[in-house]
Amino acid sequence: MSEVKSKSAAFFEAIENRRSYYNLTKESPLSNDQLKEIVQKAVKFAPTSFNGQQSRAVLVTGKKHEELWDTVLEAYKPTLGGNKEQEAFWTDKIATQYKAGYGSVIFFEDQDVINAFAGKMPFLSQHFPIWSENSAGILQYIVWTALEAEGYGASLQHFGGFVPQVQTDVNKLLDLSPQWKNTAILPFGVPSGPPGQPGKGEKTFEPLENRTKFFFD
Repeated sequence: MSEVKSKSAAFFEAIENRRSYYNLTKESPLSNDQLKEIVQKAVKFAPTSFNGQQSRAVLVTGKKHEELWDTVLEAYKPTLGGNKEQEAFWTDKIATQYKAGYGSVIFFEDQDVINAFAGKMPFLSQHFPIWSENSAGILQYIVWTALEAEGYGASLQHFGGFVPQVQTDVNKLLDLSPQWKNTAILPFGVPSGPPGQPGKGEKTFEPLENRTKFFFD
């Protein structure tokens, strides 16, 4: 057991340290080329069903990162029904918690690939979208945890998942195929404060006895 523990210790340390950070700065411990390497490794080695390799990721920094969040905000505003108070709230939140970071990784699942597999195996067609979401989550977690290990803070945002216009406008901004379905956006930067939503207190955990079961022979 001690050998297994020693081999996995660094892995679990990164897992434990990965948290949602909302107080971000535009500092970066790594160069853009080093960030690119992290994203490429994550995309290459993240598992996908039937080795479909449908997961996609786009890294943006600098001006394009800021344009991304301006685009998200403008696409999101119409969903607020003209509520000026809510518009002011989200304008400030996006500016100070997401746009304030160094960059963002935008995640997608290529629907052309998924549909092609579903066509080849119609008896499994209803499962491919579910497996795609599984793959998306794994990729997001790999990138998020890797960035954490390098000294960044990040949070996972899902505007594109529930606001179709965000999906459309982000793909247009980045000149991407409309078949690339946006699954999440990960804004990141060196954190200037503790993890968690401001004012929400420390993260708590439900008893593991209620969440796990073990059966040993």
